[in-house]
Amino acid sequence: MKTILTYCFLLALHIPFNAWCEESFISCSPIVDITNPRIRSAIELWMKYVNASPDSLQEHELWPEKDRNERYSFDPARAWVFQSKDFMQKYPGLIISAEEIEKGTVLVKTLFQGIDSSGSAIPIALYKVFAKTSGEAWYLEHILESITNEWTQRTIGGITFIMSPKHRYSSGTARRAVKFCDSLTALFDLHDIEQARYYVAQSKDELASILGFDFFVSIPQGLTYPEKDYVFTAMDTEFHSHELVHLIFGSFSKTHSFLIEGLSTWLGGSLGQSFETLSKIMAKDYVSRAQTLTFDEVILAEQKESLAYYMYGAIICKQVFHLSGGSGLKRFLDDARIETHGLKSLIAKYLAIQEYEIDAFIRTSLLDSHMSSGD
Repeated sequence: MKTILTYCFLLALHIPFNAWCEESFISCSPIVDITNPRIRSAIELWMKYVNASPDSLQEHELWPEKDRNERYSFDPARAWVFQSKDFMQKYPGLIISAEEIEKGTVLVKTLFQGIDSSGSAIPIALYKVFAKTSGEAWYLEHILESITNEWTQRTIGGITFIMSPKHRYSSGTARRAVKFCDSLTALFDLHDIEQARYYVAQSKDELASILGFDFFVSIPQGLTYPEKDYVFTAMDTEFHSHELVHLIFGSFSKTHSFLIEGLSTWLGGSLGQSFETLSKIMAKDYVSRAQTLTFDEVILAEQKESLAYYMYGAIICKQVFHLSGGSGLKRFLDDARIETHGLKSLIAKYLAIQEYEIDAFIRTSLLDSHMSSGD
């Protein structure tokens, strides 16, 4: 109870400072000194950006030109914290510090947290961002380059590998990654990668750190921003095949995540394991369950059933390719947009079966894997 009262007290004190926002996803702690005009300007800039719903993938003039393209501005928090308005309302931001680390550069730290049913705080992220000024104009800047500008870089083909000082570079592994990308672009008639940046971190904590997170509740092993040709891996390798598939199929970033993750799992495996190995693991799990997971249950559960979510999508993508080839698979991915309400009927159409037969198709595919494993 003390925690929630403290939190509510902090929120109440900042209201006049945030009153200009119609809908606010962020507030400022009263312990932050806003009497300094540069600190206040930096905070107002950051709050304006967060309240402008960066989850909508807009291009924001508040970021420098180098971090923008025709679709959106690069902000590492976009895929982690700014997932949707509902998510941001559930886990609003609280600015806990703003420090001018050098003239014209303010480091803003924001805690994103919610409140559970018992009144306890649920922190999910502590995020850092720069607010900088050039003359009268203020703009935002992520901390990625400031941390990694002295990391070792190697360019092979269309990929520049930027590597942690703790990482031991393998030219053979890097060439394998480039060859893998080339094979996919050739097989599916996609554009070659020309200026991709591939960041190699040695751990999930290091990955979070270079993206500006002092803390994140669930750090992924890899992350790809295909619109910017950025790949990040925490697996200490130049060849994170799952993320490289995301990179190659970046033009399909609006496709439903069930199929995009499935595609990347089919072609690139997941967490260092191949699709074939994962199929056998999934088959054993499927057979051992008292009640098997249906397609509808997996779609609803999403990441709560991550293995099934990835593998069901992988099985479907593999079969669409088998039936329709690369061009047919691309049409399928293009049709299966995020906002597609008839995903199940679309899948049935491309599999040339009825909707009610999808579960039987998946079951048969998994049981085939189970039988081939020899168990």
